[in-house]
Amino acid sequence: NDKTATQLRETSMLHPEYSSWLDATEIQERCGTPSEGGLVLSNGCRVVHVPTYLVGLWKACQELSGGTATWVDSRNDWKERLSGFDAVVLSAGAGLFQNNNVVMEDIPAMLVRGQSIEMVLNDDTNSPPYPNEAVLCGKYMTPTPNGVLIGATHEYKPKVMNATQVYNDLRQRSEFLPVWESGYEVDKITSGVRVQSQRGKLGRLPMIGKLTTDVHENAWLFTGLSSRGLIHHGVLGKVLSDALLTHDESVISQDYPELLWWKKEKANEN
Repeated sequence: NDKTATQLRETSMLHPEYSSWLDATEIQERCGTPSEGGLVLSNGCRVVHVPTYLVGLWKACQELSGGTATWVDSRNDWKERLSGFDAVVLSAGAGLFQNNNVVMEDIPAMLVRGQSIEMVLNDDTNSPPYPNEAVLCGKYMTPTPNGVLIGATHEYKPKVMNATQVYNDLRQRSEFLPVWESGYEVDKITSGVRVQSQRGKLGRLPMIGKLTTDVHENAWLFTGLSSRGLIHHGVLGKVLSDALLTHDESVISQDYPELLWWKKEKANEN
C-alpha cells in the first residue's frame, strides 16, 4: 500500500549504504511481481539458509568455548539439571512455554504456530527457475537450494491448519507472486511455533533481562524474537552477555532502553 511504499522509500534515503529503492517497473522486471515499488537490501544483507547457518553457529559456539559447549537433551527436572551452573540463560523460544514449562505464565507473550510451503519446479514444465531473489510483502518468498519457500501462516487457535488450509491461506495472502502460476508444485510443508510478544508503541519487541523464577536463582531471559531471530540474536546476545557477566541488568537499558518493557508489563499486571 502507499504507506508501506512511502516508509520503504524513506528507508532507502536514510540508509543508502544498505538499501536502494526500485520503482514498480524495476521490481516487475527483476522479480516478476506487481507492486508499488520495493526496497532492495545489500551490503551484507543476504538471504540465509537457516539449517546451514545453525550448523555453523553451533560449530562456532563449540570452538569459542574450547570444546566445553555441549548439547544435552534432558528430560530430567530442570531445576536439578541447572543447579550446577552459576548463571543460566533461558532461550529455548516456544519450548519455555511448553511441556516442562521452565517459564512462565505471566510473561506478556503468546505462542503462534507458523507453517510454510516449500515448492519445487514441476518436472513437466518448461518454465524457467524463479529468480534468485527473496521477496517480503506481507508474506515472504525466499529461494531454497531446490525451489522456493513461502510463509508463514499465523495460527493462534489450538487446532492446527491442515495442508489444504495452509496452501489456501498462503496463496490468498500472496496471490501476486508469480510462482503460483509458473510450474511450481508443493513439495512439503514445514511447521514451527514462535513466541510472539505483545505489541507496543514500537511494535513487537524481544524480551531479554533478569528473570525471577524458581528454576535458578540467577536466571536470565532471552525470548520473544518471533520470526526475527536471525536479525536480533547477535546484537542482543552480546548485550545480554555483557549484563550477565557484569551482574548488572541496567547495561541493557543503557543502549536499548525499551528492551526491559516486558518487566514493566509484568509489574502493571501484578
